[in-house]
Amino acid sequence: MTPHQTLAVAVRLFAIVFAIYIVRELLAFYVSAHERGGPYALAIAATVSVLAVLFLVVLWFFPRTIARGLLPLSSDTPAQPSPPDIWFATGSGLIGLCLMAFAVPALARNSLVIYLFRSESVDMSGLRSGLLYYSIQFVVGVGLLFGASGLRKVFLWARNAGPG
Repeated sequence: MTPHQTLAVAVRLFAIVFAIYIVRELLAFYVSAHERGGPYALAIAATVSVLAVLFLVVLWFFPRTIARGLLPLSSDTPAQPSPPDIWFATGSGLIGLCLMAFAVPALARNSLVIYLFRSESVDMSGLRSGLLYYSIQFVVGVGLLFGASGLRKVFLWARNAGPG
């Protein structure tokens, strides 16, 4: 597989995972807001649903376009097999992307629920601790996504460390 094909497959996998979690979070948000009688719950859920569907359509039907935008042209790409270090960095980046895909819908849901019910005297400590948890998950995902080469260096150092 060429690097563009690999990235196109990864984009489609991300679209599948994102679709599963956005459906889960939107349903939970709608049920939570509907039980409490939020006036704008349906409008917010519909808006986020439309935006998520548009994003998913772009990811699903144009993965090669996204891959061409993220990677250099195939004429610039070497034809020899990639070393294991590159695969480690790619895997770290994909895990970071997956963590971010899990965290973003939950952060949006918790933030919206806290915002919509800020004037009510309801215990929202669970939502606030969820915001902290998903924020940490998002930061770790960003670190894995953008710091994959640095993580590779730490992994190689740890593998070769110790008494000689």
